[in-house]
Amino acid sequence: MVKKARGIAKNLCYSFKKEINLIAKIAKCEICVSFLKKTKPKTTKGMKMKSFNRLFLSAVIMSTLSVSAQSYADDISVFFNHKVNAPAVQANLEEKIIELINTANSTIEIAVYDLDLPGIANSLVDAKKRGVNVRFITDEDNIAGENTSALSILNAGKIPWIDDTENGSAGSKIQHNKFIVIDGKVVLTGSTNFTQSGIHGDLDSTGKLISEGNDNHIVIIKSSQLAQQYTNQFNVMWGDGQGGAKDSLFGLGKPDHFVTTTYTTNDNIRVDVQFTPQSPTIFQGSSLDTIINYIQDANERIYLAQFVISSQDVADAMKARHDDAGVEILGLGDSSFFGRYYSEFMDMEGTAKLNDNGVFEVDDYTGAENNPWANPVDVRVAKMAGGDKFHQKYFIIDDMVISGSHNVSGAAAFGNDENIVAIFDPETASEFTGHFYRAFCETDAKNDCDAEPAPVYEDGTFDGVFFKGSEIPNVLDLVNNATMSQLDDDAAMNKTAAQNIIAARPIDSMQQLSAVKYVGTAAMQDLLNYSKTWK
Repeated sequence: MVKKARGIAKNLCYSFKKEINLIAKIAKCEICVSFLKKTKPKTTKGMKMKSFNRLFLSAVIMSTLSVSAQSYADDISVFFNHKVNAPAVQANLEEKIIELINTANSTIEIAVYDLDLPGIANSLVDAKKRGVNVRFITDEDNIAGENTSALSILNAGKIPWIDDTENGSAGSKIQHNKFIVIDGKVVLTGSTNFTQSGIHGDLDSTGKLISEGNDNHIVIIKSSQLAQQYTNQFNVMWGDGQGGAKDSLFGLGKPDHFVTTTYTTNDNIRVDVQFTPQSPTIFQGSSLDTIINYIQDANERIYLAQFVISSQDVADAMKARHDDAGVEILGLGDSSFFGRYYSEFMDMEGTAKLNDNGVFEVDDYTGAENNPWANPVDVRVAKMAGGDKFHQKYFIIDDMVISGSHNVSGAAAFGNDENIVAIFDPETASEFTGHFYRAFCETDAKNDCDAEPAPVYEDGTFDGVFFKGSEIPNVLDLVNNATMSQLDDDAAMNKTAAQNIIAARPIDSMQQLSAVKYVGTAAMQDLLNYSKTWK
């Protein structure tokens, strides 16, 4: 019902597009704001945002329409562990993971690259005590050292677990998944490892927190169809579990899993899913090919927040949409990877960088040659505290989002155990946009990223006088700050109209100005003329 109510709100937005600021203010209609895709809000002072058409647009969104007697909660929830702009939500990701685990009644399948948080381990043990069947898969690189405490809790609680050596090998390339399936109905995925550094931040030798944690997100999706896909993948890796026949399958030992379309349980939102790896000799149908297909459908924007992007073919696909279709492209990356010679962020900013042998990189998997952009875009290194990493792994493509554990690399597509989801939902895209805008703003220390964005004004006709959207802020500043002498004498307005304007202050919109008594066509024209010299 929430989604249906928002659909009604979207239709209202179209009907009242020219009154967008009034609607946004009175009805707090965030959908109205997000649907004005072509408007260009003012940027925060000091920010170089020439190509950033919709910067901070989502920060206007502070609340949603209330719906009485809600029959369903929304099917998709997104949480970030770093500061965000609305409508994105910052949260303690460990708490959200534990809350989800605590809802389990029958089964929990969890495959995560790295677990060292005792709180999550204890919640799994508690679930087992409730009669829930709990199974856990991790990577053989993370079964000692900092992981010992959490795994010891699982062992003491008699929770069966395996790593990627269970097939009798020395381990796959990386079992890099980060997902949970609850009761065959709900899936959690995203970029987050279940670790102290991945969620909360690093500790010094005394246990004092000395950083803010890697920048990450989780997505929780209610979909039995999607859960079935994740459970099937889990079962392939699990085989018969601990010991036994060594029939677990990891890495290239697994059958290929091509992109599959599912839908959420209540709101019928499309969610595509794909698991890796695929054979490195066949690019078509791979996860990178899937990402390229989504990119080729982009019409307006591609925002990428990526810890690693080294696929030349993906970069070339974005370049084509930027050059041929004018698609806006912006990027954020991590300092540890951004400037490497094989980083596609280098191509995107138009920089050619030689490798250690003095030659330009060639994609290890496809042979695609280095291709710096002649028409570069704004890509930046995310600002992180201490040794924290910008660990995000998402694309925003128009009104859909690609999330999951998958870096944009050949290793992720053709070697690792990974998952990606493509979520076709404007509201989810708005939430990710809230994170992206905030992180992008924070790349420049001069920016005040907590400042509210300037209002967005559409062209409009008021009392028979046409005003450009760009003219309205100056007119409103004029009517709220000019003296009686300036209105009466300099603007040559009707004296009564001028007096009534001063009495009506503050005047927040052109609709409110138009409603002031004795303000008509002549007064509006006087104000428009005088506003052009008003400072």
